[in-house]
Formats: sequence, C-alpha cells, structure tokens
Amino acid sequence: PGPAADGPRGLTAAELTAAWPDGCLVVRDATGVVLESDHARCTQPRRPHSTFKLANALVALDAGVLDGPDAPLTWDEKAIPSEPYYLESWRKPHTLRTGLAVSSVPHFRTLARTLGDARMRAGLAKLGYGNQDLTGGLDLFWLEGGLRISATEQLALVEGIARGTLKVSARAQEVVREITELARSGDAVLHGKTGSGRVEDGTKTWLVWQVGWITRGDTIVPYAAWMEVAGDRPWAEARGARDVRLTAALTSLFQFTARDARP
Repeated sequence: PGPAADGPRGLTAAELTAAWPDGCLVVRDATGVVLESDHARCTQPRRPHSTFKLANALVALDAGVLDGPDAPLTWDEKAIPSEPYYLESWRKPHTLRTGLAVSSVPHFRTLARTLGDARMRAGLAKLGYGNQDLTGGLDLFWLEGGLRISATEQLALVEGIARGTLKVSARAQEVVREITELARSGDAVLHGKTGSGRVEDGTKTWLVWQVGWITRGDTIVPYAAWMEVAGDRPWAEARGARDVRLTAALTSLFQFTARDARP
C-alpha cells in the first residue's frame, strides 16, 4: 500500500527490499526517515553515468556559463567526434532543458569542457559530489573515468536540489528543479534523472540508475536507485528493465501510478 490520501506515512525497510530485491533503493520517506533496501549496496561508490548531468547543470548555472533552462547547449564536434552509439535525438540542437530531457552525451561533454578543470573542481567541492575524482578526462570522468558516488550520496544531492539547500546559487537549484520534472500522478510530481553504462571499464554488465524526488503538497520524498543488468542484453533493454522496476516501485511504495502519469 502507498501513503494514505489524507497524509503521508512512513515506509518500512521490508517494503523497500521487496520492491528492490537487488541493487539499491534508498529513500527519505514522508516522515523523514532514511531507509535503504541494502545498506552495503546503497553505500557502495558507483560510477554515476548520466545522473551526473544534474551536477554538471548545477555547476554551469552557478558559474554563469548557463543562464536558465532554455540556455543553448553546444556540441564541439571537433573535440568530441560522433560515436556510433550516439542516439539520433542527441544530434539535434539543444537547450539545457531539451538536452537534459534526452540526456545528450555530446552536449554535456562539451559543457564540461566549457567549464574547465578549475570551475568543475570548485563546483563539485561545493556540492560535495562523491569522490570528486576527475581522472579520465574533463569530458569523460563520469562516464569512463574515476568519479564515483554512492546512492546515499546521490540521495543527499537530490534532496538538496528539491529543498534548495545546496551551496550553489538558489537560481541554479530552481532551474534544475524546473527541468527535471518527469511525470505527474494526481497531486504528486515525479522529478528525476536516469543514467546507464558499464559497471566498470572492461566489463559487460550494465549499471542503470535513477535519482530524484517526489513532491506531494509540502512533502518531499527523495530517492536514489540502481540495479545491474546482464551485459548480454542490449543497452535499450537494460534501461527498459530499470524503468519497469522503477514504475512498479513508485506504484507500490508511493501510489504514483503510471496510468495517469504525464511525460
């Protein structure tokens, strides 16, 4: 069962484990209690993949490189040549809003290059983002390099965005709140960002993430989740497996039903 219509209720660890039997799901429930499906997995540092676009956007907005949700994003095709796996939706012109919506890798890699090493390091320090390791290249460190963050650390980040309590500018957090809305269900609003890629270099197993929060009235419920999918399945299937699991968890834990969700 989900929260009662007339007010929030707490969850139990057993409910989380049932909804997310492997990988990790961590939430701060409507009563303010943090619950983890598995403590060891939820505190394990993982590569963030495209969930890092939240931090990339926050740092760029805070630094004044971008000025709002509809600021244009560029793709430096000389520095970042097209790759065979690049989606057709990434090959179009984008703003921050549309680039985040399709999770365009080349546009956010270019944004990181525009920020530069010093501003990126300063921004990640402000956010307290994971291990803040930029090895692997300024435009790749979250995809193939040394950056790692745990689900519990992701939870702190998205809760900070939702509540506007991070150390970056209020405007930066306001913009990211605006561009992360995914769906609505009744009086509830789902915010989030996905991410997916190989667990580690040289491995085939997929790591798929979603992090974000649900608002219902004045109540904010942040969440962070990841799961692993066998590497012999195509990338799209790995992402689809996450989406099926997450949809079921949102329904069972928060009464956030897909039938009245709005893209």
